[in-house]
Amino acid sequence: MTGREELEMADGDGRWTSRPAAGYEVLRVDELDDDTRRVLARRRRRRAILFVTLPGLLLGTATVAAAYSANLIGAPEPVCIPERVEAPQRDSFEIDLQNSNSTAGLARDVGRTLEERGFVIADIGNADDRVYVKSAATIYYGPDSRDNALLVQQQIPGSKMWSDGRGGKDVQVVLGYGYKDLKDEPEPPPPAPSEIRVSVYNTTFREGLAADVAADLRSRGFRTGETGNDPSGAFLPEEAAVIRYGPDGQKAAKRLADHVEGAELQRVEGRKGMSVDLVLGNEYSDLVPASDIPEVTPYVRPADHIERPCEAR
Repeated sequence: MTGREELEMADGDGRWTSRPAAGYEVLRVDELDDDTRRVLARRRRRRAILFVTLPGLLLGTATVAAAYSANLIGAPEPVCIPERVEAPQRDSFEIDLQNSNSTAGLARDVGRTLEERGFVIADIGNADDRVYVKSAATIYYGPDSRDNALLVQQQIPGSKMWSDGRGGKDVQVVLGYGYKDLKDEPEPPPPAPSEIRVSVYNTTFREGLAADVAADLRSRGFRTGETGNDPSGAFLPEEAAVIRYGPDGQKAAKRLADHVEGAELQRVEGRKGMSVDLVLGNEYSDLVPASDIPEVTPYVRPADHIERPCEAR
C-alpha cells in the first residue's frame, strides 16, 4: 500500500478510473514481473477448467445417484446356492456298472461294496474297447435319474456326470483310469436274522435233524430255504457244523455263526447272493440259547442328502 487515497483502474471500455483504496494496491498486468504473470495465468486457467467441469461433475453425480436408487449400478449379483434335498432311496433304482480301465475285476469289487451299502447293481461288465474314461468314473443319466446320479457320484470321488438323455430312473457307471476308491463310509452291521435265508443240511445219521434245526432258526427270525441231506455229500465226523457262503454272504454267515456254537465258516467262490447253508456235522448238539444272544433289528440307514447344482434347477 502506497498511502494513496485512490487507485486508478481501467474500466470495461479501457478508460482509467479511480476507486477508493481497499487496503491493497491494484496493478496492471504489464506492471507485474514475469513470475507473477505466469502464476496469475495458471490461476485463470484453473478457474476456467473448474467453470467447465464442475457442472459436469454435478450432473454425473446426480446420474450415478439416480442409477443407484434404481438398482442399476451396484446391485449385487444373485448368489448361486445349490439346493440341498433328501436323496432317493439307494435301492430305488438300478446301476449298470462297467469298467473301462486295465484293472481286472474292478467293477466286480466295486459292485459288491455298493451292494453292501444298499445300492442295486443290475449288471457288471467291461466297457467297450473304444470307451476311455480319464476321471474316476463317468455317470450317465437322464431327465428322470439326475438325483440318482448325484447320489452315486457321492460314492465315487472324482467322478463326473453326463446327461445322455436316457429314460427311466436307472444310471450307468463307467469306471475310469482315475478311479482310486469309494468314499469312506461306516460299515453297516451284519444283517438281522429276518434278512438272512438259511438252507439247513444234515450229514449225520440222525433223521429229521435238518428240519428240527430249521424250525428252531425260524423261531429266531431266520428265513429258511431247503432242508434235508447235504446235496454235496459232505461228511463231517469231527465238526459241529459248517456255514457255507458266497462273497456277498459273509456278513450273513457271521450272524448265523452267533447261533451255532463251534460252526466253521467256509467261503464258496462263485456263489451268488447273500443266502447261506448250515451243514450239520456229527458233533452238533444244539443251537446257542436264544437268551444268550442280543436281539438284533434290521439296520436302518440314515437318509442321504444331495445338492442339486444351480444350473440343474
